[in-house]
Amino acid sequence: MKVNLKEPKKLFTVRLSENIIKDIRLLSVDLDMPVSEIIAEAVRDVVQKYGRTQVTYSTAAPESKKGKR
Repeated sequence: MKVNLKEPKKLFTVRLSENIIKDIRLLSVDLDMPVSEIIAEAVRDVVQKYGRTQVTYSTAAPESKKGKR
């Protein structure tokens, strides 16, 4: 199992039914894969399905509007 320690992670909380949580945990054991990776893969698949892939957000500060008219 590869873990990318350089990729920053953030906590993202969701509410799921107990049955879904049990299924994900069992799948995690079966695949020897962390639950967070399984959920991340599922989210990537849904995002791709709906055509919202490769979204990037600019971290650059917006240009100052001083002197521009």
